[in-house]
Amino acid sequence: MATNLWVTAMHNRWQQTTRLLLMENVLLVLIVLVVLQHFSPIKWSWRLVGCLVGAWLVLAVIEGLIAWRQQSERQRTIDRMEAKLRQMSSQQFPPHILLPQSDPLYSLAQAVNQLESYQKSQTRRAELQEKELMMIMRYLPVGVMVIDHRRQVQLSNPAMSELLQVSVNTVAHIYTKDIQLYALTKLIEDTITSGKNQRATITLTPAPNTQVVEASTVYIQGNRSQFQIVLMLYDITEVYMIEQMQDDFVSNASHELKTPITAISGFTETLLSGAKDDPDTLDQFLHIIADESQRLIDLIQDVLSLSRIRAQNTTMLTLVPLAVRPLIEQELAVVQQAIERQHLTINNQVDADLMITSDSQKLSQIIKNLLTNAIKYNRPHGSVTIATMVSHQTWSLIVKDTGIGISADDQQRIFERFYRASPSRSQQLVSGTGLGLAIVQELVNTMHGTIDVVSQRGVGTTMTVTLPLAASASEQ
Repeated sequence: MATNLWVTAMHNRWQQTTRLLLMENVLLVLIVLVVLQHFSPIKWSWRLVGCLVGAWLVLAVIEGLIAWRQQSERQRTIDRMEAKLRQMSSQQFPPHILLPQSDPLYSLAQAVNQLESYQKSQTRRAELQEKELMMIMRYLPVGVMVIDHRRQVQLSNPAMSELLQVSVNTVAHIYTKDIQLYALTKLIEDTITSGKNQRATITLTPAPNTQVVEASTVYIQGNRSQFQIVLMLYDITEVYMIEQMQDDFVSNASHELKTPITAISGFTETLLSGAKDDPDTLDQFLHIIADESQRLIDLIQDVLSLSRIRAQNTTMLTLVPLAVRPLIEQELAVVQQAIERQHLTINNQVDADLMITSDSQKLSQIIKNLLTNAIKYNRPHGSVTIATMVSHQTWSLIVKDTGIGISADDQQRIFERFYRASPSRSQQLVSGTGLGLAIVQELVNTMHGTIDVVSQRGVGTTMTVTLPLAASASEQ
């Protein structure tokens, strides 16, 4: 509108200028006519007047054409400025309008050019900031979703899609298309209703594939009734599982400690009450007390072993050249009585020439625990096979038994502290602390190795520990 007013004013100004030029020419002709009438004969003065009038008309036409051309050029310049401003409003930036300094529109053109340059720089800056924000959002490990006052999703990052296990549309849409879990929708609606930030721990998926997040909402008040809500989801599944394992550890440790202590206390009281006078009863009860005491000692030693392994650093490994077969034969000798009780067949297929570089104490403990499990959970007259495989940079210790086996569900948990598969309790009634495989895994991790299990119920179990064949210079 301001531009139109300016154009109208310029048009009026040019009309006034043209009128002034015409009036000046008319006045000039009248003056000449009066002078000629006073000093010259009438017969030739009218002829001269006609010539002057003709000259004046030609001059007026020329001046009018010049004025019209100048006005047309200025109008075209104004039209270009208007078009440029319209393009700028739609984020389009045409070339600058260049005018000579003598042009009356020079200052206005410069102002429009400067405005365009400023707007272009601000637009580029905003685009760069948006690109940086989207880059951060893309790689942010926290799920982020922005919801406006109409409950429309305005922004969402890949982490949110991964946590919700949906593909969030980039086009604005109602948030309930992506979030259908009641606990999350309630958190968002509570934020909208109260206008206050909210926080809650929410389980997205139940067991066995448990996924737990800490959900936070931030209420951002805008103009009038407009607002935005930023929903953030932090994946705390690992922390949650560790807390659960700690709780289970305390519970199981208390139970495992209580069982032998209760047995020792109960049989001791029975003996003190007079049962010690019966030699057979005394001998039986003392054996039970001794067994339970040993069980208690084993449990405490296993717990202390776990604590020591966790406290130690991999740089504390004592690495020496070792022959593997003598270590295995040494541990087999320790469990020989258990082998004989079960009438098991031992197949030691380890190459006598196999040499490695490892920590002797930790490797012996791994072998001992694997052999103990293979014997303990085996069937009578079964077999245990010990073998090795060597690759370019690693070697594997394989312990295979023909025991009761482990179900697929239990295989995911056998390395947890105090966990024992249910068949070992109900069918075999095998005693143990439930810490053996947990200790093996901790030792293997400390030695930069891996452990794998392959098992089938009623067929047997194969444990494979893979370790570096030779230590690096930094470890030695």
